[in-house]
Amino acid sequence: MTTIIRFCLVALLFVYANSNAKTHTTNSNYANSTIQRVRIDFTMPDGYIRHLLLAFTSDNSASDSYDYGYDALNQDAYPYDLNWLVDNQRCVIQGVGAFDNSKKYPFWMFMSKDGAIEIALKALENFDTPIDLFIYDSKLDTYTQINNSNYAAVISEGDYVDRFYLAFKDESQADEFANNSLSTDAFNLENTKVNYLRNTKELYVNTHNNFIIETINIYNLLGQEIYSLNHVNSKLVKIPLEIKQNKYGIVILKTDEGASLSKKIALN
Repeated sequence: MTTIIRFCLVALLFVYANSNAKTHTTNSNYANSTIQRVRIDFTMPDGYIRHLLLAFTSDNSASDSYDYGYDALNQDAYPYDLNWLVDNQRCVIQGVGAFDNSKKYPFWMFMSKDGAIEIALKALENFDTPIDLFIYDSKLDTYTQINNSNYAAVISEGDYVDRFYLAFKDESQADEFANNSLSTDAFNLENTKVNYLRNTKELYVNTHNNFIIETINIYNLLGQEIYSLNHVNSKLVKIPLEIKQNKYGIVILKTDEGASLSKKIALN
């Protein structure tokens, strides 16, 4: 009898160790401090919270497709759920390449009954400057920013595999004001960062040595100027800025060569 018990204990320890080894293989890839992480919480109608992780690898060691060791499949069966949709598979962790704010990452949402849900930003990790996050609803063509407030909605029963996405910039029609109303010259924005740092209440602009900023103007969405700064003469700017009466603003930068560029940002 003693021999049988010992055999069973050894077998259980082997299974446990093997299981832990597989888990460690997936999680160890995220121990590197250079990995940028976005943590999302999904609150179900019954109050349960699903934690999701999206990780960016600066060396592109992961991709938008399913990558063993970086993506973790959902093993649960809940009456409500939100997962990353990766190659038609449901994942609770998704590893991708370097951060690119032009991309959108699809969610898979399941609702066994109609109910109220929330999607929240829990944390950003290892980003040098803040990034904007939006829930994009492809059915309604709307962007809801979740940096400071949660996305909340009542969702009908069903499976949603091509409706909700995590996005990093608002591409809605509101941006036509920046592109058309102010008649700014076309300019390459790919390597230029324009952000409002909410914690320190500062405007942050980094041209990454592409050009010298001569002037900065900020307009509200009605086209009224709410801030201006001349003779900047710098490629990197971080200036105090606190504008409480406007949630969004259009930042217009003019370079020393006479070119202009614009970007819509959240101001509070």
